[in-house]
Amino acid sequence: MNSVPVASFTPLLILGLALSAHAQPPPPGTSRHYVLPATPATVQWGWYDTSEPPKLTIHSGDTVSIETLSHSLGQIKPGVDMDQIIKLRKENDGGGPHSITGPIYVEEAEPGDTLEIHILKIVPKLYAFNFNLPGTEFPAIGLLASEFPGGFVRYYKLDLARMQTQFKPGVMIDLKPFPGTFTVGVDPHEPDAKAGPPIHDAKGRTSTLRPWKNGSNMDLNELQAGSILYLPVFQKGGLIWTGDSHCRQGNGEVNLTALECAYKEIEIRPVVRKDLKTEWPWAETKTHWIFMGYDEDLNQAMRIAVEQTVHWLSAQSIVPMSREEAYALTSIVGDCRVTQVVDIRKGVHCMIPKAVFVDYQAGRRHGGHSPQ
Repeated sequence: MNSVPVASFTPLLILGLALSAHAQPPPPGTSRHYVLPATPATVQWGWYDTSEPPKLTIHSGDTVSIETLSHSLGQIKPGVDMDQIIKLRKENDGGGPHSITGPIYVEEAEPGDTLEIHILKIVPKLYAFNFNLPGTEFPAIGLLASEFPGGFVRYYKLDLARMQTQFKPGVMIDLKPFPGTFTVGVDPHEPDAKAGPPIHDAKGRTSTLRPWKNGSNMDLNELQAGSILYLPVFQKGGLIWTGDSHCRQGNGEVNLTALECAYKEIEIRPVVRKDLKTEWPWAETKTHWIFMGYDEDLNQAMRIAVEQTVHWLSAQSIVPMSREEAYALTSIVGDCRVTQVVDIRKGVHCMIPKAVFVDYQAGRRHGGHSPQ
């Protein structure tokens, strides 16, 4: 069955929607909305394969509502114990635990472009979980693995009306959903692994375990509804996947997992930017610009994030400044945080508050510059 664009939809219509289609160019000034359900045909477990046929083909500016599954193709769910989680982890050795929906092909996207991805809405499903694997079997997974030899898992029912869940009596957690993994097609020049399992398997697929220039397992908790993510395009059509859906995560993600969940819908609008060049992922929210760095060495990840911040500040045209001034401003107002330390390549993101630019107008474009 072929996918069709929809202006509005009901649950029954969603169930009958297509799994793949080639979009026709919309009339100028218009866009179309598509729905991509999570099915055995549209979700992969732990690997990106650029030869995987697109599940949806759209145009720049169209919107897509994507359904996601929880880890291991939705097999980790209430009632699944630690022994079963260990078994599932070993079944996909080298690949990530992540269930990723896609790829989505954007007609206008070419290598060298930038995809500006607007995250418009996130609607979680009802259940979530958090676990750490037993340190006796997985001594390098989780920051304090040796201190927690037995492993631990807990499941949570989400109150989606209040956007909360109870951690335990007396402790309530506000939900702040964001995609842990969001990616475009892989970088053909991604370096070999410095640590952990190989990046590629015998079929040439790329593991979802690590973040990199194409995004992937970034675990950036600022990518909530209303944010914009900028990713460099490496493959024709962009090739967008998302998964590893989170409903809350602290910076660091120290025990291995966040409040892991799945989405009924994450609605995005990808826009192809021919005028914008970037090397590393970056993002913006209503209040901040955010620049990322990833490396097995946390200090090097920090260096990359700071370099990208300085490069962007010295290239932007809101208030022109020298590289020396950009470096100084980063030191004075930049908030550099440890994104995560558990994805082999560690992450740092540096946040620059928009409020320091006194004449900045949100939504207004200020040149085609980006970090290089």
